[in-house]
Amino acid sequence: MKGLITLDQKNEGLILKLNIIILVSLSMILCGNIGMVNEEGVEHIVIVDSTNLRFSPDSLTINEGDSVRFLWGGELLPHNSVEENNLFNSGDPERDVDYLYTFNYTQSGTYDFFCEPHEDLGMVGGITVLNIEEEIIQQNIKDNEYEEDGISLIPIFILFFIIFILYKSRIVPPEKIPE
Repeated sequence: MKGLITLDQKNEGLILKLNIIILVSLSMILCGNIGMVNEEGVEHIVIVDSTNLRFSPDSLTINEGDSVRFLWGGELLPHNSVEENNLFNSGDPERDVDYLYTFNYTQSGTYDFFCEPHEDLGMVGGITVLNIEEEIIQQNIKDNEYEEDGISLIPIFILFFIIFILYKSRIVPPEKIPE
């Protein structure tokens, strides 16, 4: 057949690269939230229960990147909040405190804190900081598990997409072109 246009080597490489870019982009979109971290942490507030000389809440479970604000005002007795290894310290005991501490992305663990003047009276608390990367991995594993009732359609869709791309980008050797 005269007039049949065949692709030269340069165009073949360009089409193959374009198909690979499309395939990788689509795969990344379908992977969900893998590796996505909420850059803005959540702020948690700890106040003082002056009637019982306790922190409220006295225990928190938060994620790396979250902040804890120790906040009280107009208290009869002065208070502070000190982590046992001095990771955070709101300063000298005061009747009015507004102190914020942000746990960075390498500070997963358990942290105990106390009020210096009232520690012996049980004014103590604890903060558990979860490793956010482990949480994301666990959530993705949970999201990707197959249920007994059904099968995830994403792998099937990806397989058909790959087959479609390969079919559309097939190269016909010159000797196989009909004349």
